[in-house]
Amino acid sequence: MGAGAVSAAVQGASDNSLRELMAGLNPIVRERIQIALCVLSDPVELNILLHEDLTMLGEGQTWLANCGSRLADAGHKVTFLLPADSLMKPECEAIAGVRVETYSHDRSAEDPEQYRHRFMELLRNSQVCVTPVRQMRGKYQNASFMASCIANAGLKTFLICKTGTPDPSYKAEFYGGELSTRQPSQCCTVCIADYTRKFIMENFRLDPFVLRTIYNGTDTDRFKRTPEMAEEARRRYPIDDGKFVVGSIGRYKAVKGQKVLLKAVRKLLDSGKVPNVHVLMVGEGEMKEEIIKTIDDLGLKDHVSMCEFTKETSYFYERCDVVAMPSFLEGLPDVLLEALAMETPCIASRIMGLPEVVIDGETGYCFDAGDLKDETTWDTMADGCADAIANIAALDADARAEMAANGKRLVFEWHDKAKCFQTFLDLITFKGKMAKMARLV
Repeated sequence: MGAGAVSAAVQGASDNSLRELMAGLNPIVRERIQIALCVLSDPVELNILLHEDLTMLGEGQTWLANCGSRLADAGHKVTFLLPADSLMKPECEAIAGVRVETYSHDRSAEDPEQYRHRFMELLRNSQVCVTPVRQMRGKYQNASFMASCIANAGLKTFLICKTGTPDPSYKAEFYGGELSTRQPSQCCTVCIADYTRKFIMENFRLDPFVLRTIYNGTDTDRFKRTPEMAEEARRRYPIDDGKFVVGSIGRYKAVKGQKVLLKAVRKLLDSGKVPNVHVLMVGEGEMKEEIIKTIDDLGLKDHVSMCEFTKETSYFYERCDVVAMPSFLEGLPDVLLEALAMETPCIASRIMGLPEVVIDGETGYCFDAGDLKDETTWDTMADGCADAIANIAALDADARAEMAANGKRLVFEWHDKAKCFQTFLDLITFKGKMAKMARLV
C-alpha cells in the first residue's frame, strides 16, 4: 500500500476505530505507525538542539554534523552546542542557517552548575535535544545533565540519546534520568545495534520501550560488483587459481584475533578439510612483525598473502571467498556489512553485534570466542573458526550463491546508511512535533 493509500485509509476511519486499533498494538509498533503518519503529514518547523561533548572529530561527530545539515535543509532551525575547542566546530559553522553555541570543556567538568541556566534556555527554545552518550568528565555527563535541565525547569523538550558500544562504566541516568521513567516518556535512547539495547536493558533495567535500535548502516552505493572489478581484484591480489581465499582486513592487534585465524588455517591443512585454503591479510599495525613470525612458526608461508591496507576495499572483498573476523572484542563493524554487501559470506566470533549480521547458515557462520587474556582458550576458538570456514568451503555453487544473496539482501534492507539515517531523522521530527503540540495544550 502506497503512502497516498495509507493516508486516505486513515482519514476515512472514525476516531473511535483508530483509537481501538492503536490501543491494541505493542507500544513500539504503535509509535512506528505514528512516525510513519507524521512523515506523511504537513511539515512543521522545529527548533532542534544537537549537543556533542567530545572535542575530537571522528565518525560520530561527522554523523552529528550531517544530521544538523539534513535537518536544516528540511527547514528546521538547528543549534549546535559544542565545547569551544571542538574540532567539529568549523564543520558546523560552515552549515548554512545553523547556529553554534559553545562552552568551556574544562569549566563544565569542574562546575557544570554554572552552565545550567544557559543550557536550560537553549532547551526551552527547542522541541528536541539530541546528544550522544559520553563518559563522565569530572562532575559533568552530558546526557544526564541535559535531562536534569529539562526536568528541573519543567520543559516539554524531548531528549534523544544515541549510544554505541556498551560501556559497563556507564550508569542508568546516562540514558535520560527521570525523563525515561515518566508516563509518557520524555526521552528515548537510540542504540546502534540490538546487542547494545539488550545490554542496557539487562544492566540498567531501563524500560524496553524507551530503547530502540537504529543501525548506523553502510554506504551500499559503494558496493556493486562488476566484471571489471573482478579483473582488477585479481591483478591487485594475485593468488593462484583454485585457492579458497579467506580474507582478513584491519589493524594487526591482539583483539582482532589474527593469530586465532592462522591457527585455524593450520588445523584445516592438517585435517585436510580445506587443503586449498589461502589467507589474504590486508592491514597494518603494531603486531605486524609478530603476525609474520606466527606465519613462519606455523609453516604457513605458502598459504598466506600479506598486503598493505587499502581504502579501496571493494577489490579486497571481491577477491575473497569468505571474510573472517575472529575478534575478541567488536561492536558491529563496517567490515562485515561491506563484505556482505559485496556478496561475500562471513565468519565471525559470536560476540556483541556480530551475530546480528553473520547468521548461521544464512549469511555465514559464527563460533564461540575465547578469552583474549587466556591463550589456553584460543585453541578451542580456532577449532570453531576452522569449522566455520570448512562449512562455507563445503557448499556447492548454488548454496554459496544463495548465502551471498542473503548477505546482500540483509545489508541493503536493514543496514543501508541512507535508510537508517532517514529513520533517525523521522524519529526527531515525530518527537519534535509531539513536543510542540504539548506546549500548545
